[in-house]
Order: sequence, then C-alpha cells, then structure tokens
Amino acid sequence: MQKKRFIRLICPAILAGLMGSCVSLQDRTLTPQERTETEIVGSVTSTFTTFQFFNIPAKGNIKNKAYAELKKKAQQEYRGNVDIKNITIAGGFALPELLMLGGALLGGGVVGGGLTLTYSVGPGLAVGGGILLTGNFQKITATGDVVEYNAATGSSRTIQNNVQDAMARISEELIETLPAKASIAVLSIGSNDRALSENAVDELEFNLVDARKFTIVDRVRLDQIRREQNFQMSGDVSDDSAVTIGNMLGANIVIVGTISTTGSRGRITIRALDVKTAQIVTMAREPF
Repeated sequence: MQKKRFIRLICPAILAGLMGSCVSLQDRTLTPQERTETEIVGSVTSTFTTFQFFNIPAKGNIKNKAYAELKKKAQQEYRGNVDIKNITIAGGFALPELLMLGGALLGGGVVGGGLTLTYSVGPGLAVGGGILLTGNFQKITATGDVVEYNAATGSSRTIQNNVQDAMARISEELIETLPAKASIAVLSIGSNDRALSENAVDELEFNLVDARKFTIVDRVRLDQIRREQNFQMSGDVSDDSAVTIGNMLGANIVIVGTISTTGSRGRITIRALDVKTAQIVTMAREPF
C-alpha cells in the first residue's frame, strides 16, 4: 500500500513539473522607432540545452543565452551592423531528460495504462524521480530576425525631429509678431532635402492656422501658381519673386526660408515679407 501510494504521488508530481516548466518566451521585439531605423535582412535559428533547477525556468538566463547564440550565428552569416530582434524561444524535452525519465521508469517497473506502475518501486524510480523533482533538462529552440541598422535612416529621422521642434519655436515667434488678420502665403523653405522642406512648410502652415489669427492661402491655389511660375517648394525663392507670387495670390504677407544642415545639426532661417513694400516684416532663426 505504501509503495502504491508513493507511485501515485511521485508520478503526477514528476509529470506536472516537466509540463509546467516548458519554456515559451518572447524577447527584443522591434519598437516602432526601431522599425524606421532598421531593415530585416533574414532570420536565424539556434538550439541549446539548459537545466532548470526545481523545474523553474531561469527566463533571464535563457533570454541572454538565446540572444548571444543568435547574434553569433547572425554575425557569421551576414555582414554589416546586424542585431537580433523579434526573438521567439520555445523549450521541449531534451535527450538527457528522456534518458533519465526512461531509466527511472525501467528501474522501478513497467508502466501500465494511466501511467500507473504495476510493479514495485525500485531504486531507479526513487533516485530518478528525486532528480526529476530537483530539476529538468530542456532543449531550447530560439529564432530571431536579423536586422541591419541604417545609419542614414537614423540620422534622417533625427534631423526630421529636430527640424520639427525648431519650426514649433519659430511658429510661436511669428504668431506673436505678425499682424492679426493678415493673409499669409507660406511659399518655400529651401533645402537640399525635398521631404525636409515640405515637412517644414506643413508644420509652419499648421501652426499658423491653429493660431486662428490669420488667413492662410490655400495650398491648391499656391500649387497652381507654383506650376505656372515653375518654382519648387524645396528651392530658394528670391524676395522679388516671392513678392510677385504674393501679389498673384492676393496675400498681404509671404513667408520664405532656408534650412542648412551639417550632419544632424543645422539652422532654419525664416523671413516674412510685406507684399506691398517688399520689406521684411519679421525674421526668425533657430538652430537645431
């Protein structure tokens, strides 16, 4: 009776410990910002065996081991500045675990239906069961995406953010100094980067409209004049041309500017011109 009771206690305990300790982890998921600065160039998979004391997964150690193994493999297979992201980690029975479990069962007797031992408990089951309750081996399979960092993309994103912050400060200054109820046309903010110019114009127009102090010339009308006069939103516009275009648009004030960059740093200069007098109404300059 005592032997049967021991069997009923140890077998479920062993199986519960093994099943409950199976590893299933996620690590180093790409953030939205990282997705804009990296490119997924492939994937790698690595396997290794780990021992879990008291059947409790050491999640931090497993994640670190998985990352190290995958990074090493990626550096062997890919060139450039690569890293591992979107790591998936899964664990299952390892060969040492199966051998130990098999030895324990054979040492104790024959397994019958319902995982109940039909013969007496031998030293194999007692020792093997004790080891299994102390911990277990698991075969870890880790898979991750290989990403390559694009230095140009990251630098471009930094510049965009810096320009947006600088344009917010410039907008505040213009809103305070420009005459209320003026009809304003934002013509051009010149830069070697067309996207940077257009984003700066959009930011300035939005802030001026949001101030609810001015009338901003519709971009559709501005685009029509731009095509007729054959000038680019990202290019430099002379003061004389700006005043001429302002007259065509029926604006009181036209705004032009430039963005100069050196690496991730630069400066924005904005001028607001009176269409009737061609004089500078106000001027703002911001470093970034």
